[in-house]
Amino acid sequence: MLKIETLTVGPLEANCHICFDDETSRAIVIDPGDDPDRILGFLRDEGLTVECIWLTHAHFDHIGALAAVKRETDAPVTIHELERQWTQDGLLNGSDLFGFEIEPCPVDQTWSDGVTERALGRFWRVHHVPGHSPGSVAIVCEKEELGFTGDLVFSGSVGRVDLPGGDPERMARSLRRFVKMPERIRCYVGHGPSTLIGVEAVTNFLIKEFLEAFPDDEEE
Repeated sequence: MLKIETLTVGPLEANCHICFDDETSRAIVIDPGDDPDRILGFLRDEGLTVECIWLTHAHFDHIGALAAVKRETDAPVTIHELERQWTQDGLLNGSDLFGFEIEPCPVDQTWSDGVTERALGRFWRVHHVPGHSPGSVAIVCEKEELGFTGDLVFSGSVGRVDLPGGDPERMARSLRRFVKMPERIRCYVGHGPSTLIGVEAVTNFLIKEFLEAFPDDEEE
């Protein structure tokens, strides 16, 4: 059975999700944004072995503890190919802009849209959902009805598009793709509580505003 531990870390209260199988004691760390001692302490306390580190995107508040977690676990780091360099560049990840110091950390491999990953004995589909950042992804396991969606959508809100690399039209396309996913999938988001795709598709007025502002549903 998969379990999710969400640690709210750093001054921007970003979510680091630890997804683990309590039968095998193997885990995925998603978006280790800050407070490496808390993240590593939980892993040690639970006796978990980290299979991989996944990044939904590479803004500084989601990668601040990446180097420390990578060093301790030696797990491979994966991100979308468009943000491969962001984990080592403070101008790209925003840490320089907001005055945060982050230890650079190279990634081991990259995703492209639609690839399937196998981790914790399950299959996960990677959806490229740009808009908040060029390489934002949603990582979904339909069998378990859960996904990690970063800063695409929050409970009752959506991610910013006014940061460098943000794009409102691409965000609209990504949101249109999001609401077509199975409604029972529970999304573990980048900030705030988890939510269901079906709930956000019906009640999230910001999604509706984006879709109305950019009605074109053509593929990029």
